[in-house]
Amino acid sequence: MPLLARPRRLVLIGSVLVDVLLYVDQLPERGGDRVAAHSIVTSGGGFNVLVGAVRLGLPAAYAGRVGDGPFGMQVAKDLAAAGIEMLLPPIAGEDSGFDIGLVEPDGERTFVTAPGCESRLQRADLLALPLRPGDAVYVSGYDLCYPVSGTALGAWLPTLSDSQLLLIDPGPLVAEIPAKRLAAVLARTDILTLNARETRLLTGADDVAAGAAALVDRVADGGWVVARAGAGGCWVASRLQGPVHVPTPPTEAIDTTGAGDAHAAALLARIALGEEMIAAAWAANVAASIAVTRRGPAAGPSAEELEATLAATSSR
Repeated sequence: MPLLARPRRLVLIGSVLVDVLLYVDQLPERGGDRVAAHSIVTSGGGFNVLVGAVRLGLPAAYAGRVGDGPFGMQVAKDLAAAGIEMLLPPIAGEDSGFDIGLVEPDGERTFVTAPGCESRLQRADLLALPLRPGDAVYVSGYDLCYPVSGTALGAWLPTLSDSQLLLIDPGPLVAEIPAKRLAAVLARTDILTLNARETRLLTGADDVAAGAAALVDRVADGGWVVARAGAGGCWVASRLQGPVHVPTPPTEAIDTTGAGDAHAAALLARIALGEEMIAAAWAANVAASIAVTRRGPAAGPSAEELEATLAATSSR
């Protein structure tokens, strides 16, 4: 089966913003209100992927904009505390964005996002990035969707060197990414990772395996599609392999915020260790199953926690 180059560093290009998470017994009716049982205010978005990778031993850097307002200061503080380098200088007089997330008892979450300066990456910013051979570049669909960042990324990502691995997670706004932009980016993509809803929106297929199979011709030669199905595990496919079902351990989820981020971070970290894609996807499923048992967005496991759980859990 096709192998991917082992990444030596994760570089996340795009959005780190602040999550304001409210844990509610149910969503309010239109025009109504609910009292949250508790709340969390922390950096989120791409921060979840970055910190997830660092916990698993993969060095990481943030290649996005950070403002100097209160949300930007929170982002800068959290990045520094996690040992994550900022590759671009802060922007004076602007603030980073934030989102409001409502988390229900079954762990499902619903978001509204207010973008900030992180959504306005310019082509000059991208050209100035000190990328290295062996970098794994991560981009989310939020950033492909934004008018400023999306235009810049759509033109720049297809020009990435073959020495860099490109992972795209299209996210919940996948249907709002301009079709030509998405097609050009996917043609350069080495790993496309997405959930069942996003797979359906891109392909029209209700069956996750069929959707994964339909997407393999849209990614780069030698590229992979990883279609996540929550408690159903994931389906992994390439032009030469699959779709192969990779299960996940049974888990009682309390918060699914950041589960896909924990999965992507673990997938890259295990590939960096030299694992082939099916084994890496199993480890990523286990990492996500740990993350959903914890409250908050950046809930991925440490390397020691993941290894212990892998050792205690029967794989496929």
